[in-house]
Amino acid sequence: MTSGGNTNNRVSGAIAPDGGWGWIIVFASFMIHFIMDGITYSMGDVFLRPMMDNLNKTRGPVSTIFGILPAITQATGPIATIFTNRYGYRRVTIVGACLAAAGFLASYFWMNLWFYYFAIGIVGGIGFGLLYLPAIVSVGCYFERRRSFAMGIAVCGSGFGTLVFPAIMPYVINAPLWFDYEGALLLEAAVIFICVIFGTLMIPLPQDPSEIRRIERTVRSQAKRQTLKMATTTNQNDEQQNQLFPVNRESDIPLQEVNVVSRESTTVFPLESECLSDDQRRVSLSDVKKNDANINNRIEKTHSRADETVSEKLLTDIPVVVSRKDAIYQGSLHHIPLYNEDTDEYHRQIIKTSDMKNKTIQKAEKKSFLAKIAEQIDFSLFKDAAFALLAVSKILAALSFNVPYNFANDLAADAKVIEHKRHWIIMTIGVANCFGRVIIGYLADRSWVNRLTLYNTTLIIAGIATMFAPFCNSFVQTHMIYAGVFGFFSGGYVGLGSIIIVDLVGVDKLSDAFGVLLLIQSIPIAIGTPIVGIMRDAFSDFDRPYLWPYLIFGGTILLSGLIQFGIPVLKRRKERHQQLTKHQLQLGVLSFSKQNLSASEQQQQL
Repeated sequence: MTSGGNTNNRVSGAIAPDGGWGWIIVFASFMIHFIMDGITYSMGDVFLRPMMDNLNKTRGPVSTIFGILPAITQATGPIATIFTNRYGYRRVTIVGACLAAAGFLASYFWMNLWFYYFAIGIVGGIGFGLLYLPAIVSVGCYFERRRSFAMGIAVCGSGFGTLVFPAIMPYVINAPLWFDYEGALLLEAAVIFICVIFGTLMIPLPQDPSEIRRIERTVRSQAKRQTLKMATTTNQNDEQQNQLFPVNRESDIPLQEVNVVSRESTTVFPLESECLSDDQRRVSLSDVKKNDANINNRIEKTHSRADETVSEKLLTDIPVVVSRKDAIYQGSLHHIPLYNEDTDEYHRQIIKTSDMKNKTIQKAEKKSFLAKIAEQIDFSLFKDAAFALLAVSKILAALSFNVPYNFANDLAADAKVIEHKRHWIIMTIGVANCFGRVIIGYLADRSWVNRLTLYNTTLIIAGIATMFAPFCNSFVQTHMIYAGVFGFFSGGYVGLGSIIIVDLVGVDKLSDAFGVLLLIQSIPIAIGTPIVGIMRDAFSDFDRPYLWPYLIFGGTILLSGLIQFGIPVLKRRKERHQQLTKHQLQLGVLSFSKQNLSASEQQQQL
């Protein structure tokens, strides 16, 4: 996440607590991943055939729904970053849950393919996009030393969701009470709305911008109430003065300034010395005026003290953290040399804070929405050939990543697997995904492991497993084998994503690079699934209708892993002409000219 703000030298209060309420945040993030990814990855398994039958459509048009949903989720990333920086992950999560639930709820009332594209795909996708980023960022803000462990627990919700939803939803659809698949969509809308509760649990840290603004609103509200109370006192004083000294209605001149004339003589009576109250107390006009002036003076002082009180509340030793550039980093921060050498300096480099005296937050907010989006998308990163190659690899992988999820059940049906066992396949992907994230993530933290090679290997094996899928027979166990292999290594691929980005561009550019990659991946995600559906319909007369679709799209995953072996070559060529600076090395950029050295040895040479 990036945003306007200045790097503040005073960041001691911005250190993550690494525990405490952070574990509740981890639980909330786990449940959000459980619900969001569980629904997304099981859509094809649960709804493909029922929607085809009820809508009287082929696989291509129906599967487009399952492509639009994750695509919009990814594309919403930069927008979610802006909202999270501005309003905090708590509010954005709640709004995202309400929006996604509304999209699924709307789909219950109108059985129309194009409306499904809008309600489930676009509205639901935007809602999921607003859920996804805060679920990651919130954990990153609460954890530093234990971040890898905390992130690992949180993202495992994705695998468990993929295990549970395919097991439950078919029974919901087949139950007469739920009126076919529309009832299942209604139930999923209710489940998504539960994320509002988990969003409420995401209490922001004291230095979070949304929390600072909440404090500011509270203080100003208290000052306003105090001012209104003083104004009420003044009004009461004015009423008393008018009762004591009525005004001459004919001339609008106060009676104390009028000469009272008798027929016998002319005498001026100073009314200030007259008894004007029922209890015979003498009231001085000058005293009343002095009292009124004192009250007005107190009101003015109250207004001035309001701003002083706000400043005193906000200008504390805890800075306003606008963003953490490493909030979405899922690896161990001990991979970053600067974090090991000088943690305080690392915080000054990575944590952006705002100077409240100069009202940096207010100035940053004056930027247009499009300007803020442009800040999240740094296309200059493509000047680095190695990063550009990584982006090409991401596009190839994204084209095919959701295919095994969306068509596992249909592929098993073509192979004549027993119907009630077909759901076991995607459930196997979910279980294996959890193990893959944990085990491969653990290996990536070892200093003796080449992380890029590990990353490439996950893609190659996942691609081979996908290409093997159409050769499975009617025994569900054969399908579960390829599903387990694909789930294990695809889980590792997802977990290593942010780590590889940091190795190439550094942790200070992680947010920018992550935003760009999310955006460019959204297009292949949207078109990959429907293309496979269209190809399956075209090859329906073949003995294995999914043979060529799976070979081609499994091959793109395989290719995405193979081409990344060119990254070290490109990096070494660049380093021959332009050596990495000490700053880049300290912020985690890996020197490939020292590829034979471990990460710890590279740090020793800094």
